[in-house]
Amino acid sequence: MPVTVLQQDWGAALGYDAVGLWRAWAPDLEHRTMSCGHFMAEEAPAEVVEALRALLAR
Repeated sequence: MPVTVLQQDWGAALGYDAVGLWRAWAPDLEHRTMSCGHFMAEEAPAEVVEALRALLAR
């Protein structure tokens, strides 16, 4: 099953390895780093919708 992980850029900068964590359970993984805070859907709705549409198209 395809999985998309959206991660805040500050989390990546702090060294949180979202890809490493999720890859064990989701071999068909797409990872996107976003410039926003914890409430991604409110802070970057267009980017979240784009990621969801791409996930559903996969």
